[in-house]
Order: sequence, then C-alpha cells, then structure tokens
Amino acid sequence: MMTEVTMTAVSHLLIGLLGATGLVLSLVTLWKENQFSHRLSGIFSKAIVWSALALIGLCAIILSVNSVETVRALDIISSHVEAVIRQY
Repeated sequence: MMTEVTMTAVSHLLIGLLGATGLVLSLVTLWKENQFSHRLSGIFSKAIVWSALALIGLCAIILSVNSVETVRALDIISSHVEAVIRQY
C-alpha cells in the first residue's frame, strides 16, 4: 500500500517539475522575443518543444501504469470476493 502512495507522489512530483520547467522556458522565450523584437529560433525553441513532448510522454506512461495497477487491484479484490462467496 505504501509503495503505491510513494509511486503516485513521485510521479505527480515529476509531472509538476516538468510542467514548471516548461512554463519557465516558455516565459523566458516570450520575454526574449519581446526584448529583442524578433522571433527566436534554434536550440532554445527546440528545447521547449522537446520538453512538452517529454511531459506528454511521461503523463501517458504514468496513466498506463496507473491503469495496470488498478486492474491488478480489482483482480485481487474479485478473487477475494469469490473466495468469500465460495465459503458460504
């Protein structure tokens, strides 16, 4: 039980950190575009795109792991319920 809570907390922390990083990179990019009056290109813009893709991929992985854990938990519960029903 405790490992599930820990995994959930760590996954939410990672999502939050990646989201905050993406937000900061986006705000810095907007500030630099306004400061220099031209569109930024190159590595910095690509970093924002890759950060967004990494965040989306991490969310997909966490959601799939969560659904697998839910299915396992439901399987265990259903087997326990069947065992109790067989006793009566």
